[in-house]
Amino acid sequence: MPLWADVSVLTMPAQDPADDLTFDEALEQLEGLARELEEGDIPLEQALQVYERAVGLFRACRDRLAGVEAKLELLTRDLDSEPLAPPAETGDG
Repeated sequence: MPLWADVSVLTMPAQDPADDLTFDEALEQLEGLARELEEGDIPLEQALQVYERAVGLFRACRDRLAGVEAKLELLTRDLDSEPLAPPAETGDG
């Protein structure tokens, strides 16, 4: 069944469409909706609903990626500020 025919996909709240989805699930749905739109086999009104859902999923994925990026930057900054431990003695000399 095409994603646009699944009413539950189209009736999720517009403000947070991916609240209950993992990043991977949201991305998978977004890819499926993009395929549906590219095929062009759906009525205009449903295409608009699919597009709105896709935009919501895109924003949710983008926001999650931005959050992960911010965490990585913070962790990297923390690592950069810590003094490096001296190399372990090998006992060769």
